[in-house]
Amino acid sequence: MDMQAPHALVMRDGKLQSIDAKMLVPGDLVKLDTGDCVPADIRLTKIESVALQVSQASLTGESVNVSKGQNPLGEDASMLQDQKNIVFSSTDVKQGMAWGVVAYTGGNTAIGSVHEEVQKAKEDEEDTPLKK
Repeated sequence: MDMQAPHALVMRDGKLQSIDAKMLVPGDLVKLDTGDCVPADIRLTKIESVALQVSQASLTGESVNVSKGQNPLGEDASMLQDQKNIVFSSTDVKQGMAWGVVAYTGGNTAIGSVHEEVQKAKEDEEDTPLKK
């Protein structure tokens, strides 16, 4: 099976380019559209559609799409589910188009933290008769 590496539309050198998502860096300006898998944790700067809906099931387990916006957050937005102006790596854009600035990539993303915690838990797990 030929698996193509994920790509991102990013503004570089004054023009919109498709690059390998692994090449994104914090500060890159990324365009997101319906059907895209979000390539990094991205702070939304401009919504260019009536609404932006994202499926966060891969990250939070939420079964319904989440509305996102570009407004600044209040101090009570400590939970991922409350961070309405950020789209997270590995989530899917279900409706809309937006621009945003890459905040975190790779292991520094929310999903990267989840993977790290799972890995730590596996390493810390005691050997049990059921595990053998």
